[in-house]
Amino acid sequence: MRKQQLYTLHIDTIKKLNLNIMRGNRSQFVESAILAKLNNLDQVNIDEYETRKLIAIVYNRLCNQLDDTPLCGIMRSVLLEWINQ
Repeated sequence: MRKQQLYTLHIDTIKKLNLNIMRGNRSQFVESAILAKLNNLDQVNIDEYETRKLIAIVYNRLCNQLDDTPLCGIMRSVLLEWINQ
């Protein structure tokens, strides 16, 4: 089932779409692009994060664990030292 919906796009985007995608195929092209983007929402690109932020995330996870083994303590210490550099 299809439903017509109005969305506003930048004029340059519309021009590119009209130049590159044949009439009659544009709706399918736009739908495919939207679905591709939506399907990747739950995927994380680790390259988008700074190392410092990733280390802070791991440190917080370790602090929230119930496991308080000596190894966990050492890892927290090392990560905290790295964060504070």
